[in-house]
Amino acid sequence: MRLHRSILKNVSSRVQTIEKELPKRLQLKKWNIIKGDEVMIVSGKDRGKTGTITEVSRKTNSVYVRGLKLVARTISTKETPSGKVQKEMPIHISNVALIDPTNGLPTKIKMAPFVYPDTKVKENRRYAVGSGTYIPKKPDLSYQKDWRDGEFDTDPDVVSKASFIPTPGLAPFPDDLMREIKNRYKRHY
Repeated sequence: MRLHRSILKNVSSRVQTIEKELPKRLQLKKWNIIKGDEVMIVSGKDRGKTGTITEVSRKTNSVYVRGLKLVARTISTKETPSGKVQKEMPIHISNVALIDPTNGLPTKIKMAPFVYPDTKVKENRRYAVGSGTYIPKKPDLSYQKDWRDGEFDTDPDVVSKASFIPTPGLAPFPDDLMREIKNRYKRHY
């Protein structure tokens, strides 16, 4: 028996939605919209409103937009004594359009290959269809907010000091260790 994640986290399923996974043939293969993008809702009760994507659910072809498609749920917890909780509901990907950075209007996206001239590295980039503007993908740096220096972390001033100063003519390791590194596939020397 498989337990739902709301049971594992001791959170009511009324607050945390149970998403039904679509069959593989109905799931989108290519996604042009990612977490952190500015989007506009093109249909539904919040039509015309803009927001930032907080979560992408590829298994259900839906996204969560910060502050939009809010639903009130009644649940009693320690944090909310009144029992009313507002939560974001998923929005289907077809009801959301990326915002063109030049004019602020919803736009379709065209993926086109780009080659860096100095390194000759290929990359697929997103371009707005109407204006042809490049829309960069924002890196997800949300995990960095939780970074804290712990008791086992090395101080930055200790890390910046040079711990090894090479001397010419001397091997960096003892001779037996150097032999072992050179002959790493042989058991006996």
